[in-house]
Formats: sequence, structure tokens, C-alpha cells
Amino acid sequence: MSIGRTFDVLAVGELNPDLILSGIHADGPAPGTEQLFDDEILALGSSTAIACVLMQRLGLSTAFCGLIGDDTHGRFCVDTLDAEGVNRTAVQVTPDGATGITVSVSYPTDRLLLTRPGTMTQFNAAHVDTALLARSRHLHVGSYFLQTGLRPGLAGLFAAARAAGCSTSLDFGWDPSGQWDRTGLADVLALTDVVLPNRDELRAVTGQADIDAGLAALHDLGAREIALKLGKDGGSMSLAGTPPIRRAGHVVDVVDTTGAGDAFNAGYLAARLEGWLAEDRLRLANACGALTAAARGGTGGLHNRAQALDLAGLDPNTRR
Repeated sequence: MSIGRTFDVLAVGELNPDLILSGIHADGPAPGTEQLFDDEILALGSSTAIACVLMQRLGLSTAFCGLIGDDTHGRFCVDTLDAEGVNRTAVQVTPDGATGITVSVSYPTDRLLLTRPGTMTQFNAAHVDTALLARSRHLHVGSYFLQTGLRPGLAGLFAAARAAGCSTSLDFGWDPSGQWDRTGLADVLALTDVVLPNRDELRAVTGQADIDAGLAALHDLGAREIALKLGKDGGSMSLAGTPPIRRAGHVVDVVDTTGAGDAFNAGYLAARLEGWLAEDRLRLANACGALTAAARGGTGGLHNRAQALDLAGLDPNTRR
């Protein structure tokens, strides 16, 4: 922890539960049919919140800023943050909206997300107390394209973070509208230290099917450092003007991929904040993603730092 900084990470964004359906016995539900599944769980959802909780488990001090409704789903979320030790004093409750929810239909190698946004799209930059930035080392925002309320003010928020000496990271997330509107994105990327897309998001944002071409195009758009999630194939780190560094993934029995990318984010950012070399950042990130994919729910598989270091093959005696 830096002197004068209360939190390693301030996570800002959407806050909602996931209802995860597993054991789907067909290629997917189709209109006019009835299909069976084996089980369901209610777990903490949202890219930003999952990454925040997992960074807390990896040993960082975290805080969360978001917006929920005065309802059962909202109380579930804040109770979960409390149980995990995440500071949630900046989570606000509105009487004018309902907490959103995502239904995650889990397949053997991927998942389908059905989201009712609720307060996710009401949340905006005005809800963020910028005094928190001076108390934090790093600001993380996920689900850029989903958060239509936050997007217009995000460049200003990132500029305030920079002015407060706080580094920044951004995960695009999927665009439910299918528009992939890049208006204002270059302004945000110019103020972003690390961008964390997955392969499909990289292609959608850049229009490039080839990964290396996509990385180059995203750098041209303003990205400095890109940590690319490649699913079972691991991950890649790219700095503008240098060849990408890649690390292979881990072979695990996949149970549910919900939150695996957010776990990758947590591992990568935690390692980066501790000053690790790029290859070791990717090793920890890949391990975190694999552990999450091997269990149900975005926070169901990665329990602590030692577990992630063990799978990554990193010596815990040389790390904090």
C-alpha cells in the first residue's frame, strides 16, 4: 500500500447478482420448446464487482462504488461485498430503480448472458465521489459498453484519476446492443493504463479478425498496454511498438466460464500493482481464470492467493 492511500483498488461500475443455470442438456433453449437443466445458484455478478472481490482475495485492499435499488438483489450484493471485506461505503441506493440481474446459461465451454440492466445503466460518473481517487492506487472499470450511463463521463473520471495519481484499467465487456459505438472511446483509452479485452471484444471493437492486427489497431486507437484474454489458450500482453508476450493457459475440467475473464483481470491487475514482470502477470492471470472456470459462479473457484500462486507455479516466498 502506498503512503496516504487507503485502497489498492477502487472498482467503479455495475453491481448485480448472477442467476447461473448449469447442466443444460441441449445446444440451447429455443422458442417453443422446454428444456431441462441440472442446477442453479445465485452468486455475485457483474464484471467490475467480480474482479473487485477476487482482487480482495488475492491480498489487495479494495473499495467498490456503484448503484443499487432498495431491493432483495441489491441487499444480496452489499451483503456479499461485506462478507468479502470489500469497502462498500460508496455503494449508493436509489428508490427510483431496481437492481439489475444477469441470468447466465452455462454450457460446457462458454456461457450465454441475459441481462436486465436496472440500475446498471442509471449509474453515472456523478455518482462517484472523486475524493476516493486520491485514497486509491488504482481505478478499475468493467463492462464499458453495457454501462451506457457511465460511458459519457468516463473520460472525465479517468482524467480525475490521473490527476489524483491513480492508475486506470478498463474492460470492454460485451455490447448487448451490437453497435460497438466507439464514440468517445479514444478519449478514454488515452487516459487508460491497461485495457483488458477478450478475443471476441477485440475483434468487435477493431474490426480485425487477426489477433495481432487487432492489437495493433487497438494501440492505434490509443491503448497503451493491452492484456488480452484468450480463454483456454491463456493470455497475451502487448505494449505499443513491441511484440506481444503470450503465456499458455491451463487444462482444467470446465464447469462454468462465468467470471473467468474477470478473474483474469483480477490476477493481472494484482500482479501489475505489485510490479511483477509481464510474463508473471500473465501466469497469475491465467491461473485465476482457470480456477474460476473450474467452479460455478464468478467467485466460486478462486479462494485465495496461495491457491492461484500454486497453479501458476509461482513461488509464494518471493511475493507479498
